[in-house]
Amino acid sequence: MIPVGIFTGYFPYALDVTIAKLKGHGFSTVQLDLAFKDIDFTPGTVTKDKCHKVRDAFRDANLPISCISGYTNIIHPDLDERRRRLEALKEIIRHARDLGTPYVISETGTYNTESDWVHDPKNKTEEGYETCVKVIEELAQEAYDHGAVFLVENYVNNVIGSVRELQRLFADVPHPGLGLLMDPTNYFDDAHIGHIDETLNEIFDALGPKIRIAHAKDCKRAENAAE
Repeated sequence: MIPVGIFTGYFPYALDVTIAKLKGHGFSTVQLDLAFKDIDFTPGTVTKDKCHKVRDAFRDANLPISCISGYTNIIHPDLDERRRRLEALKEIIRHARDLGTPYVISETGTYNTESDWVHDPKNKTEEGYETCVKVIEELAQEAYDHGAVFLVENYVNNVIGSVRELQRLFADVPHPGLGLLMDPTNYFDDAHIGHIDETLNEIFDALGPKIRIAHAKDCKRAENAAE
C-alpha cells in the first residue's frame, strides 16, 4: 500500500506537538517543512544534530520523512537574492540524508519580481530556459555529491510547466541527481482543464520513470472561467 502523508508545515507547532497531531490524523509519512516552534532551521543554522533529532522523532513515531520541502525561486531575477536562495536550498540538500531521505523538492522558478508563483514572459523564452537548466544542473550535482536527489516540481506559471518542457529538461539534464515530484494539478491550464483524464494519462505515460514522490489534489475549472 502506498503510504499517505502531508506537509508538516500545515502543523506549525513544536516538534512533538506536530508529530502528535499528524498521528492523530492517521498519516503514515510526511513531507518535511523545516519549520518548528522549538527548533531553528533558518538558513545557516542547519546542523547534523538538529536533523537527527527531527529524523529520529519522526521515525520513533513511525512517521518516516519521505521528502523535504526546499521550495524557493531558484531563478530569482535579482542575482544576489538568487544566490542567497540557492545557498539556503543547497544547505538543505547537503543535510537531506541526515533527515532520513534523499529527496529535496523545489519548483523551477519565475522571472517575475513580485511573486514566486506568477508568470513572467521571460519564463517561456530560450534564454529563460537555458538559465533555469544551468541552475538545475548545479542543484542536481550538489544533490548527487551528497547522496541526495533534487526533485523538480513543475508548475504552469514557472519556467518548466508542461509535459513537453519536462521531457526537454530531462533530456538536457540526464543526471542521476535529478528526479520529478509529480503533482498532476500543476499541469492544468485553460487548455487542459476540460480534458482531465486524457491529460493525466499523457502525464504519467510520458514521465512515469522520472517520478519519485507524488502529490494528490483535486482541481476543477474556476467558476468565473470561460467555457
